[in-house]
Amino acid sequence: QPGERVRKGSPLVTILSPDVGVAFSDLVKAHADLLAGEAEFDRQRRLAAAQAASQRELEAAEDAYLRAEAEYSRASEKAKLLRAGAVNAVTQEYTLQSYLDGSVISRSVSPGMEVQGQYSGGQPAEMFTIGDIRRVWVVADVPDAALPDVKPGAEVSVRVVAYPDRVFRGKVEQISGTLDPQLRTAKVRAALDNEDEALKPEMYAQVAVAKPPRRALALPRAAVVPVAGQSFVYVAAGAAPGGKRAFQRRLVRLGEAVDDLVEVVEGVAPGEDVIVEGPPSREAPPDQAYLSEEQVRRAGIRVAAAEEEDLPDAISLAGRLAFDDLRVTHVFSPVTGRVTRVLARPGQRVKKGAPLAAILSPDVGSAAADLTKAEADLTQAYHQHQRQQELYEAHAGARRDLEAAENAWKKAKAEADRARQKMQLLHAGTVDRASQELVLTSPIDGEIVARNLNPGMEVQGQYSGAQSAVELFTIGDTRRLWVLAEAYEVDLPRVREGDPVEVQIGAVPGRPFRGTIDWVSDVLDPQLRTAKVRCAIDNREGLLRPEMYEAVTVRVPGRKVIAVPRPAVLRVGDDRIVFVRKGATADGRIAFERRTVSADEGRADGKVAVWSGLRAGDPVVVDGAILVLGAM
Repeated sequence: QPGERVRKGSPLVTILSPDVGVAFSDLVKAHADLLAGEAEFDRQRRLAAAQAASQRELEAAEDAYLRAEAEYSRASEKAKLLRAGAVNAVTQEYTLQSYLDGSVISRSVSPGMEVQGQYSGGQPAEMFTIGDIRRVWVVADVPDAALPDVKPGAEVSVRVVAYPDRVFRGKVEQISGTLDPQLRTAKVRAALDNEDEALKPEMYAQVAVAKPPRRALALPRAAVVPVAGQSFVYVAAGAAPGGKRAFQRRLVRLGEAVDDLVEVVEGVAPGEDVIVEGPPSREAPPDQAYLSEEQVRRAGIRVAAAEEEDLPDAISLAGRLAFDDLRVTHVFSPVTGRVTRVLARPGQRVKKGAPLAAILSPDVGSAAADLTKAEADLTQAYHQHQRQQELYEAHAGARRDLEAAENAWKKAKAEADRARQKMQLLHAGTVDRASQELVLTSPIDGEIVARNLNPGMEVQGQYSGAQSAVELFTIGDTRRLWVLAEAYEVDLPRVREGDPVEVQIGAVPGRPFRGTIDWVSDVLDPQLRTAKVRCAIDNREGLLRPEMYEAVTVRVPGRKVIAVPRPAVLRVGDDRIVFVRKGATADGRIAFERRTVSADEGRADGKVAVWSGLRAGDPVVVDGAILVLGAM
């Protein structure tokens, strides 16, 4: 199942294929030919050594032996390729196995589906994607000018949209030795631990690579006073009258800021005393507003503490209804022939083994005749081998005759095995050897969803060399359907396997269908930037149909979040902001600080969930925030 963890060698799917029987029959036959060629070559060498045979006969035997050896090597390699999975040469079933430990990321195969083989000349399609996302790579494009500062082993900090308050850390593992000629960037790869599988492949990330430390003159951010768009600091300038210290306001040029420190490029010398806490300023910083008590009262500005609450949560997703892919099957004809009877109609419920259609095919008679002939040839070859064995032991027969009989017996055995395996493939239905009629039967219980044949129609067979066999029946169980929805990256932290959901379908208004999320994809679609979410819903009433496409409302349990009233959150450009009361200034005015927050406004009850930027208890402006913004 998608999402299931598998070990290396775990079975994934079983495929019934004539290629299996052909490959091992060819191997048996090639081995018999090799033994025969080797024996003949050895005999000719002995005769040539005794001058009882010509050089030409020896060379011919050697050539035959080398051809047999090459054919056996080819057949062995083909069989070896099949042994990458579990092979049952009797039933001609091949069980595909996992090549590594990991999770099933995706599955695109269902029972009865026709698949093409990598080594059979077809166009193979990927059936399973298996990966381990407990350790992931992040690949970043670094401009060429910044490459000298990036070193292998450097610390990397990664942020993604889905988890705005979380930082994922790793180390640089590889730096590309070439530049992209258009972007002028080099690829830098870092590995991240992802034990909780929060990160998904194809997520876009903001990556920060730590630079090597360097010495620079720096001051606390609080020491810098903004005035009319410029930055100033207050530097000690000796003593003033009355025993007080004098400070001079000095213009500075700032550089890079890291945490609570800011680099001073120009304006202050090392060793000078600077006011680093509470420098005098009557002008509010760019991210603050100063209002008097009277202004606050007249404007009706009200402040309330941000609270942590359980908010109900609902996510609207685009989704569609689909079959459970293990409850749908596709029926093809294994033989080429003409449809004589159609025994099932669309919409009919059938049981496993129920007849679907009868096909008159010469392939049935040919397979039965081939099996009868092969078994007769095998019996004859066995008796001939036994007779030559007895003659040789009585010194009345040549060794050459015994070896020829043994080789003929082995070839007949391989041919009989091939004929039995071909006949076994036809037993997916009911075979009448006398009338050469094959009755197709249903592989599962379900409803006939589609039928693509009618009496007299000529059909191509899967095992008769046809290049494009046509699907004759689609049978599925619609009593339980899947809802496949697309969840955006930002919603993924709130969607978990096991969460109860309600699905509203436009075709059945006012009727919620309930289910449980049973799978969330580990990979994002690189074009849509979404991950697939799946839940199963009951459809025993038959109200729903596969391929219905509707907006799906997924209700997930409420979570504890910081909640503020809706008027507290303002939109400024692409940002969402709130104002937090910070106390009073030296002249008695009230300071309000502007903060950028990550918030979800698509909720009911007049509340907004704030994911980052606020803490519980922060005094937030809940009325009049727009007036505070105008005072900045």
